[in-house]
Amino acid sequence: MINKTSKLSKYLLASRRIAIFVTLVLVVLCMGVLGLFPSNSLEILSPLNGLVMWFALFCVLFCVINLFNKERVPGKQEFGNFAYINLLFTLGMGVGIMVYGFNEAASLSQYPEVHNPIGLTINHWIVIPWAFYVTFAIFEIYDLKYKLLPHWVRTLKIYIYGLLMMLGIGTSFALGVISISGSIKHIYGIDIPSYALVILLGSLVTVSLLRGIHKGMKQFAQFSMILLYVFIAVMICCSPSNTLNEGGKAIASFFSDFFYNNIYDGRAVQKDWTIYYWIWWISWAAFTAPFIVTISKGRTIRSVVFYTVVIPSILITIYMIVGNSIGMDLLKQGNAVADLPYLAINRFAFLPPMFILLMSLFYVTSADSMSYAMDCLISTGSEFPVVFRKIMWVLLEVLFVTVLLLAGSGTTSAVQGLSFLFVPLMILLAVVFLFYILRFYLAKHQNK
Repeated sequence: MINKTSKLSKYLLASRRIAIFVTLVLVVLCMGVLGLFPSNSLEILSPLNGLVMWFALFCVLFCVINLFNKERVPGKQEFGNFAYINLLFTLGMGVGIMVYGFNEAASLSQYPEVHNPIGLTINHWIVIPWAFYVTFAIFEIYDLKYKLLPHWVRTLKIYIYGLLMMLGIGTSFALGVISISGSIKHIYGIDIPSYALVILLGSLVTVSLLRGIHKGMKQFAQFSMILLYVFIAVMICCSPSNTLNEGGKAIASFFSDFFYNNIYDGRAVQKDWTIYYWIWWISWAAFTAPFIVTISKGRTIRSVVFYTVVIPSILITIYMIVGNSIGMDLLKQGNAVADLPYLAINRFAFLPPMFILLMSLFYVTSADSMSYAMDCLISTGSEFPVVFRKIMWVLLEVLFVTVLLLAGSGTTSAVQGLSFLFVPLMILLAVVFLFYILRFYLAKHQNK
């Protein structure tokens, strides 16, 4: 009787959480359409720029310390290193590097205070973003293993994470659809309606989710990464003769200018680029951290840090050096910054369709991992989410994105701005996590 009551209570709790969360998402969507959210969130958060900087540096230091942490994630290891890296890399960085991998350095070169544009580009995409993700993942691992957080904090965290997941996937999916449709129009002159792409990508996300994390998400991630390796290899063949030399200078600049680039002092490039990235990465940690924990079962925290921070950073560094070297070379020839990605991939006839396919696949892998993490989070961590819930999350995401696209780009930026406004809460959550972890270790030390 007690067992049945316990199961019923768990079911009712999961159902109530789902109902509350869906209601919250619909309310947020309506408010976004009505334009009730501020679109100048970066200006609103500007007094906290220094705090965000210190949090970024703390996360890097925290990850370095945890390279020696032998605590294990509860559960049995399910993924080999290759599959693990594929799932990590396709969490959300893929589409960004496909676009900014060719023209970010060209944009940064317009700022006189930038020492090395490619070096700063690398700085924006490696170590710090992954350190944000892994820091929150380590916090989640400790809470999962030792139940450190009070019930009310854990409940509040669930709704903050869940809402940020939906806001993140909504804005990213919407912006992704705009980017993909823009690429198709720019390269082939074909105008594809945004809603058609939403339906197509949403269908692929559904297929991935229904096939499960091993047969669906893992295979999508593996295919995406193999295609990316081929793409990088071809781009290396197309790169200028001075790419290796410029790459060496960029890597040297990343290390020598690390504190110059990351100590916030109000420089224009920091306001326009660096702070924007940091705030966006922190807001994305709400979905990346739980998913990292899900696929890291049985691994040591040391292994999680190494494979999540070090390996993706190496891959992104290679891509950013090659792509931005091509972009800088095209810029010197008098081409516009916005046209650089399309000019770069027009070297061979098969590259443009590969570029568009990679963008589409990376959005699918981001959306399916976020949907999976969201379902596990909202449904009290069910190990095998049921079919109707998987479909429900995708339908909710498609509705969210479709309404945002119909409402116009202004509304999309406003809702994206709302996700940015959650950043102070994320930093506060990190402080709470750290407090309970330190208290746990102090108590453990005293008991000895």
